[in-house]
Amino acid sequence: MFLFPIRQTFLYRYLNLILVGCVLVIETLSGYPQKPITVIVPFAAGGGSDVFVRIFQKAIRKNKLCPQPIVIKNIAGAGGTIGSRSAKNATPDGHTILCLHDGIYTAKHYGNADWGPEDFEPIAATGRSGVVVAVKEDSAYDSLDELMEEARDRPYQLVYGTNLGAPNHYSALFLQNGKSGVKFRFTQTGGGAKRLAQLKGGHIDLTGFSLAEYQQFKDAGIKALASLGEERESSFPNLSTALEQDVRATHDLMQFWWAPKNTPPERIAYLQNLLDKAMVTKEIKESFQNLHMDPVIQVGQELQKTISDRSQKLQGITIEKPTALPPLEWIILCMTAVCFLFVIRETKSA
Repeated sequence: MFLFPIRQTFLYRYLNLILVGCVLVIETLSGYPQKPITVIVPFAAGGGSDVFVRIFQKAIRKNKLCPQPIVIKNIAGAGGTIGSRSAKNATPDGHTILCLHDGIYTAKHYGNADWGPEDFEPIAATGRSGVVVAVKEDSAYDSLDELMEEARDRPYQLVYGTNLGAPNHYSALFLQNGKSGVKFRFTQTGGGAKRLAQLKGGHIDLTGFSLAEYQQFKDAGIKALASLGEERESSFPNLSTALEQDVRATHDLMQFWWAPKNTPPERIAYLQNLLDKAMVTKEIKESFQNLHMDPVIQVGQELQKTISDRSQKLQGITIEKPTALPPLEWIILCMTAVCFLFVIRETKSA
């Protein structure tokens, strides 16, 4: 006679536990973010990528757009691949994300990483920057078309300073492909300031700068030959494009935000909304203007198309890596051994 009440009480308790569990799950989801959101910047503090993310950090904090703070974690090394790998392997809960420009494409294409955009959940693209091709102020070249003709007539003689495997290297590769027969000799120079020093010192013949870098360096003894945009850059309307000089080359730089694969869609949506709100703040608008960046934001299908188009564009680029040097240490060792045997032989014969 007590069996039914016992089962009924157990059933009520069981259903109550399920109900409490569902409420906790709902509260957990609606309570995101529950802790600081860490943005991994895969470069050293003070660099362009670091400055870019700190602009968003400041805008979000000042306008109280997020209940939790945005924390920047710099994980530099190996051209950004150490940081991007750390982000890829992070817990996919929306509390660790990555901000990385086109380097996420170029690192894989160049062979520096075995992961790419397909290994992340794309959040948004925020901000586009143009690219400028520049030479020394006293360079003999006054137009890009003239320089390209020289690079075609004397292949591998003009030295292009770049950061091998990075987006600025790919700007140079797109430029090289812009006219049949053109071949540059690429050399490793590093970041913008180092490229400027190499250019002014006569160690390289040309290089590429972002619009912000060009604005910073243009009075330091350099001369811009062209921009690589589809149209002239609004910041420098008197600077012609490569297309206008009969060079079929276009390239620009976009900043992307990524989350680890399998991050819940609702948390991706929250982050998209957060970035969208930040983009219309006074801080972002003023900073983008100072950096000569277009204040574009892409999410959803538009973002997916951009990612697909950029990945596809790289398929037309062939990397000519330097010919491997002979094993010099083994050659020296063998020669030493031969000389040693020769000395022993001469000693015995004497």
